[in-house]
Amino acid sequence: MSTREASCHCGQLRLEVAGEPEWVSICNCLACQRRTGSAFGVQAGFKPAQVKVHGETREYTRISDEADRKAHVFRFCPECGSSVFHTEPDEVDKIVVFVGAFADPSFPQPSESGYDASRHPWVGLPDSVTAYDPTLWEPVQPLYAEGRYAEAAALGNELLERYPNQAYLLYNVACCESLSGQAADATAHIARAIELWPGCREMASADSDFDPLRDEPAFRELFAT
Repeated sequence: MSTREASCHCGQLRLEVAGEPEWVSICNCLACQRRTGSAFGVQAGFKPAQVKVHGETREYTRISDEADRKAHVFRFCPECGSSVFHTEPDEVDKIVVFVGAFADPSFPQPSESGYDASRHPWVGLPDSVTAYDPTLWEPVQPLYAEGRYAEAAALGNELLERYPNQAYLLYNVACCESLSGQAADATAHIARAIELWPGCREMASADSDFDPLRDEPAFRELFAT
């Protein structure tokens, strides 16, 4: 099993990390921009058994701005101040290591880009990286919750004009279109969502929002393979 080393700037805080990460992602949220002093953060998830920590750490706990108010405990070196990894008290089976701490250009590439609406416009991404930002749906969610599906679909389509390649957004717009009788538009949007992120296919297959489309040939074709 391969082993990598991550460390702070001065080398006092080091991690021995065995094996491959479970996931690697980019985060464009403003908090990560402030934390890193860069345009985005890049992080990799590991199981605790994969990581051995050497050296002294200090902690800073940040509470998420999202509705879940999740705590993130950032661990940094008390000597040079470098942020190296973080943990989450309610997810004890996960350690998130900041990819820059590995100083390894051959480290596996991220597969997704979160909070993509906050991504600096000059930052380009490979086609293999799935962009998403659940916060984009927040202004539409009340309309969906009230059953005003046609209005929700219309507002969602306005967002798609600005963010056309967001699988999460395409999926939710397709849900509203399905529920408001816009079968052709819903099918086109869910097809595009699946193209951007294949996981949408499994979600849609079990999502009751798409029940109005189950007998539509074009929709059924999306699940034929």
